Amino acid sequence: MTEETNKKEIKHNVILLVSKWCEECIPADNTWKRLYEERKDFNYRSLDVSEPEGRRLSIELYIRSVPSTIIDGKLSYVGIPTKEDANELLNLA
Repeated sequence: MTEETNKKEIKHNVILLVSKWCEECIPADNTWKRLYEERKDFNYRSLDVSEPEGRRLSIELYIRSVPSTIIDGKLSYVGIPTKEDANELLNLA
C-alpha cells in the first residue's frame, strides 16, 4: 500500500472558537481532539476570538458565545459537545 492509500479522505473542516478566559472551552477542545485522533477524516483547529482570524470569524457568523463549533464554515454547535454529539455533527454535515 502506498502512503496515499493509508490516508483517510478529509471530509470536513472543524474550527472551535475559544477564549482564554473560557473554562468550558478546554473540555470542548479535548472532545474534538479525541474524536480527531479516532477518525482522522476531518481537519481540526481551535481559534481564539481575541486573535484577528477568530474575531473576524465570530463577527462574520454572528457568534456571541464560546465554545462554538464551526463545521465547513457554518455554526454547528454552541457549548461543550459530547463525543457522540460531535460524531453526529460530522455525520450530518
